[in-house]
Amino acid sequence: MTSKSITNRSNPLFSDSLEQERFSDGTGEKSWGGEFKWSKSIRKRKNDTEQISEKGVSKISQDDTNHEIEVSIIIPSQNKYPLNLFTLYSLEYQTFNTKKMEVIFINDASTDQTEEALKGYHPPFQFHYIHNTQRLGRARVRNLGIQAARGSIIIFLDAEMITEPDFVANHFNYHQNYQNLIVTGAMYAKALYSCIFPEFSDQMMKKLENLAKKNQKIYERIQDCKFPIEKSYPLIEKDDIVQGTFKEISYSAYPWYQGIISNFNKELEGFMFPWMAFLTGNMSIRKELITQAGMFDEEFYHYGYEDWELGYRLHQMGAKYIVSNKLTTYHQEHPVGEGKWKEAVGNFGLFCLKHHEVDVLILALELARMTDILTMNNVLKEYKLLLKTNPEQFQRFSEKFIAILETIILMLEVDIRHFNILGAAGFSSKARESLINDMKQIETLKSYPNLTKFLAMVINS
Repeated sequence: MTSKSITNRSNPLFSDSLEQERFSDGTGEKSWGGEFKWSKSIRKRKNDTEQISEKGVSKISQDDTNHEIEVSIIIPSQNKYPLNLFTLYSLEYQTFNTKKMEVIFINDASTDQTEEALKGYHPPFQFHYIHNTQRLGRARVRNLGIQAARGSIIIFLDAEMITEPDFVANHFNYHQNYQNLIVTGAMYAKALYSCIFPEFSDQMMKKLENLAKKNQKIYERIQDCKFPIEKSYPLIEKDDIVQGTFKEISYSAYPWYQGIISNFNKELEGFMFPWMAFLTGNMSIRKELITQAGMFDEEFYHYGYEDWELGYRLHQMGAKYIVSNKLTTYHQEHPVGEGKWKEAVGNFGLFCLKHHEVDVLILALELARMTDILTMNNVLKEYKLLLKTNPEQFQRFSEKFIAILETIILMLEVDIRHFNILGAAGFSSKARESLINDMKQIETLKSYPNLTKFLAMVINS
């Protein structure tokens, strides 16, 4: 985003004009500053979600067989048929005692064939099916699952994630000696084309055909597909999941996750954002712990950041995170609408409003593509070290740094290019010179290369 703007993605979450709450830069001249404000769009969304009636939730079925449930798997689903069926099939063949696990499947007002497909579904595990007649949103849907859960261990699983047979057992075992542990396998996820969708491009189809050459049956299914298609076309069957042959067409993906797990250990030591491991696509936690944290914030109605926001609160409570390679899942690739970007940026703004702290605000650097995740991690680490070792000398600098982050967020929200950041922040010429002097002083300390490089980028933008 440093080189071009994102057109037609405007989603302002803050006031249209940044009201200046100015203060002196020590020269007697009023210089810069900003105040985050609730925007009309957030207030309207908040009111809309509050008006959703409980009538929108209708419990369809629950197996109340009297067994002691130890693990509750919560699967929200909205228009994920038939991918959600493949996920459920994979859970039928767990090494964990299926009589001691339940799946809470929440159909969030889907318009596909999910409802019909699950009629009469009787898996070996206890199956609790909730159907929302109105869309309730990602946060509230998961809260419904938490409230319905009978197990002391909760596993969050996306509807399009196929699991390995030891998936539940491995999640369960991690929690036997810890009360405040959060475990994720999402960063080790692999990708899989289990279906062909009408939206798939020629490039995606070519990639899929190359992958399918490893499995003759699946390759023949692709050849049998008559294009163009109007609905999803399954490439795998239940037997492929039972036999594990679906894995022959899976592949490594998600370089963003790879950048984290290849540079930090499973406890994420040295990573400034361990709460990023709160990834509800594949994650487990004790019910007691997530309840103590207040569960998901239901103001996060749309896509994105509702998981990290809760993960951040849990981190502040002292929860420990583990990223495990024993919990691999296979994400079934599917089309993602462009609207998801707008929703994610909007929810990021809400995250920043709720936690106006440098640990959260700095996420804008990577979201705006000004830095990568590792550089952002180093910038935050160096910034905190600078203030810890030189608290009085750089107190004014810290105020400027926060204002810069706020401005980057604002520019991201209103969808304009990230140039002349200091001008957008309202820096006067004297305030700019003051920042340059700060940068030069930091450079002389010779311990903050990433921080000074970022400051230079901002000054020269």
